[in-house]
Amino acid sequence: MRPTGPRPPAALLLILAALLLALGLGELLCRFIQPAQSTPGLAFVDGVLRYKPGQRSQHAQPDEADAAAPFAINAKGWNSGHADYPAQRGPALRLCVVGGALAAALEVPPMASLAENLERELERLPGGAEVFRFGMEGAPLSQHLLMARKAALPLKPDILVVLLAPGDIAASRQPGGPLGEHFQKLLFDSAEMVEELPPTPYAPSATERLRQWSALARRVFHSKARPRPAPDARFEAWAHAPAAQTTPQAPDEAQELDRRTARYLLGRLQAEAVAAGAKLLVVMDGAHAELEAGAPLFELDRTLAANRLAGEEARLLGVAFVDLHPVLAEDFRRHGSSFGSAPGAKRQDGRRDGGWNAYAHAVAARAVAESLYRLGWLYPQTQR
Repeated sequence: MRPTGPRPPAALLLILAALLLALGLGELLCRFIQPAQSTPGLAFVDGVLRYKPGQRSQHAQPDEADAAAPFAINAKGWNSGHADYPAQRGPALRLCVVGGALAAALEVPPMASLAENLERELERLPGGAEVFRFGMEGAPLSQHLLMARKAALPLKPDILVVLLAPGDIAASRQPGGPLGEHFQKLLFDSAEMVEELPPTPYAPSATERLRQWSALARRVFHSKARPRPAPDARFEAWAHAPAAQTTPQAPDEAQELDRRTARYLLGRLQAEAVAAGAKLLVVMDGAHAELEAGAPLFELDRTLAANRLAGEEARLLGVAFVDLHPVLAEDFRRHGSSFGSAPGAKRQDGRRDGGWNAYAHAVAARAVAESLYRLGWLYPQTQR
């Protein structure tokens, strides 16, 4: 008995088949022939925002539409030259680097970041060295503490390196950027009390899930800025913060809050590193974008105020501190080479772009290695 009811026209079936074929060919083209540039997809694992494990693609540069660098997200969800970060220790000296965009290093190939360069700088040590990095674009110092606590220190490193950018201290108190709500923040009150505000768990939107799954969708939905995902109302800690936390402070008040922020976070990092059997080294970026742009001295001095503050608090706490600005300034004076992927470019917030290119990562890695030798942390290499 033949089925009754209207049948779809043959032309409609032909159109659907042609559309599916075109989508399939487009996916193959964007995945294998001309890989779509994109930003890596995100995941929220063990209370920490990271990248979705196992991704490999080309990272689109926000300031240069035609520039891209490959990224390789490992099994733990971090951009790295290491496919995984094993918990088991071998004879190699183990260093863990935590930080924001400088540690994520999406602007350069995986083997060209500070971490991989540092690993090569230390390869002549007895047993060699392994350097694992934990970086997330936009993460402030408060998030560095969370990444160290939950991801880096459980791996029992010999040395924990915290890689700071000038804006990372102030950003620990004020949510900002498309991912700000998914980072740990600090809340202060007038009684010298500090509260760690947990991050809002990240859940990708339907568009973001499609973009992560399909290379064709990554090309279609690609934009210079990440879409802001819908927050989880159960974890809206900042919604209950006093209004004073979101209103501008006078310069002296802001500086005092920066000082309290640095003191608390560096102190916690030091305490938790020691508890895990690790030494702590804080490394801070210099005002290289201002150097390259020929910025006036007052602008240079204003940017370096955060370096001076962090250095002072580190010394009071007995934390080893490396200010990269003198190193970068001397290198720029001698060679004039650019340190950034887009020299002199400014971001949407008006600040100069702080990303490093491969040359800057190599210069910084040499400076960190020299500092470790001077500190006496490399010889003799103690056994665990």
